[in-house]
Amino acid sequence: MKKIWKTVQVKENSINSYEILLDDNILRTPLKKKLIISNAKIAEEIYKEWNQDTNLINTDDMIFYGIISTSIDKIYINRKLYIDEILNFIDTDLICYRAENPNDLAQWQSKNWNPIITKIEKYINNKINVFNGIMPVRQNKVIKHKINKFLTKFSDLEIAVMHRITNITGSIFLALCVLKNDTIKKNIFELSYLDELWQAQNWGYEEEASKKRKKINNELNRIVYFLDCLRQ
Repeated sequence: MKKIWKTVQVKENSINSYEILLDDNILRTPLKKKLIISNAKIAEEIYKEWNQDTNLINTDDMIFYGIISTSIDKIYINRKLYIDEILNFIDTDLICYRAENPNDLAQWQSKNWNPIITKIEKYINNKINVFNGIMPVRQNKVIKHKINKFLTKFSDLEIAVMHRITNITGSIFLALCVLKNDTIKKNIFELSYLDELWQAQNWGYEEEASKKRKKINNELNRIVYFLDCLRQ
């Protein structure tokens, strides 16, 4: 996007109600809805995303703006669709499928992923199955029902975050731990790209793949920070 505005400012309408002004124009979502922000820290971060000292801005890097816009444009009018898309990951969740070999990788997966499985089992009071290989196998239907009850309690913003993390990591269980503010949020990237990082450490790093991982790591860190701001 070419930068055509000269000034950016945060306008406080009332307590817990903020807007971003580009020159004198109110910042809107991609569907042209007013971007009303109820959190001062999040408003400040969106201000920073739009107040970059460059003539070209990559909107894909505007994580805070993207999450807010998604919640307004998409989640608000169709929560069930997005919750269902998240729930679709249950049977293919990344951390439920383990390598059969090499043994070192299988042990590394178990060491890092089994504690996540244990946390989710405590959340929903139900056993989660772990499989060897990559062929998808269905989990118990009760799991989907119980996790759905969790998701329905989340706000539109939290659903937008959950949807984004789940799609990036391929794991609804990792995403749920992050939404529950578990300490694993600090290692969400390493946990979701465990296989790829293990391969790079053992067989060597490839420059383009490393750049891609760095970008994803930065995005996940920003998403987790968004949640931290939301909770303040």
